[in-house]
Amino acid sequence: MADLFKDPRLPDYYSEHDWRSVQSDDDARDRVINGFLNEELCVVHGLDLNGLDFDFLGHIDMPQTWEMKKFTFQPLLDEVDRRGLNGSLGESILRGSFAGDRKRMKHFVEQLRVMKRIADTVSGRLLQGFNVEHTAYISRFSETRMENLHFDLDASSDDHEAFRLYINLDKATRFWATSYQCTQLVETGGQRLVHDLDDGLPAETILKRVTTRAFGGWNQRATERAAPRHLAFFDPGDVWMIDGRSISHQVLTGHRVLTIYARLPHKTNPRLQPTFASKLRSSLQKARQVPLGAETAQVSYYTPDQITADGNLKADWAKVFGDTKTGRIRRFEDSGLIAESNAGSTAVPPVPALAPAPSSSRRTTRLRPRAWVRAALNAMQRE
Repeated sequence: MADLFKDPRLPDYYSEHDWRSVQSDDDARDRVINGFLNEELCVVHGLDLNGLDFDFLGHIDMPQTWEMKKFTFQPLLDEVDRRGLNGSLGESILRGSFAGDRKRMKHFVEQLRVMKRIADTVSGRLLQGFNVEHTAYISRFSETRMENLHFDLDASSDDHEAFRLYINLDKATRFWATSYQCTQLVETGGQRLVHDLDDGLPAETILKRVTTRAFGGWNQRATERAAPRHLAFFDPGDVWMIDGRSISHQVLTGHRVLTIYARLPHKTNPRLQPTFASKLRSSLQKARQVPLGAETAQVSYYTPDQITADGNLKADWAKVFGDTKTGRIRRFEDSGLIAESNAGSTAVPPVPALAPAPSSSRRTTRLRPRAWVRAALNAMQRE
């Protein structure tokens, strides 16, 4: 199961839940929901993933475009039901991801139906009894590499809760870093983070300004190292649930994942307490009591002039992410990717990254930092 390398500067907000208990016991289900509402990252063990062909899924590569980065696959299933593989969306994926191999494309569609069945089961049980305004099942079959540390920003965050659950579909580990919970960051960042933020601003606007002041923007992923981080390795088939607005996170590397997203409006779900917006505004009040110079959050405290504009990530994603297989070192700084002129140099084979030892345990392993881990964390701070 998951390996968690803990940073002692952060609370351990990772919780564990057994799917069989969640299925049969309402109290166990409620513990997952309460954990979600109280800024926990909930890892779920024992979900039945029979039918998923990890060997096949682990070799799918979709184009590095924004649409394929977050591929909502229900429209493809609907199109296949109407027209087989002859619709425009199916033809595009057949050519772009399967080189015209209709047999592999048919198996891909079968796998999407398995994913939908699993997603229906998970969301149906976890959200049983709640009013769900919108649900989306999103598959990702293109690489994510070194996101910036961030909170998710959802429009109209004052009026709903945002449920996100992930299943690693890859044959390889998905590697995340998580840092401050939203309330902890705001309260310990004090006036230095919130000095001019008005309570009347939308919750997502408050969160965005706190995020950029603490962690910078997209381009700062190259140099931001101040914030403490838990490091989490999610194995193939691992399942975890998070409110991305409440826990700062970044994907360090990952390629294939299923995401379940659900929007739950407050108006028709009064049991969903405390709400994200109420937690954020309560923290804002506490932060105002922390004067300049007394803040304790270990973040970069960027000023607006230090945050390099990241452009339009959605429109320019292929350019922003770029080609990772150039045979050259790609160098990044706060201005983004630096064009290299050393075309005549010889590429050096990469040094294999350290990885946790294989484990037969189906539980999250918590590894307290020993000397080498502390040294690595300290080195990250100094960079």
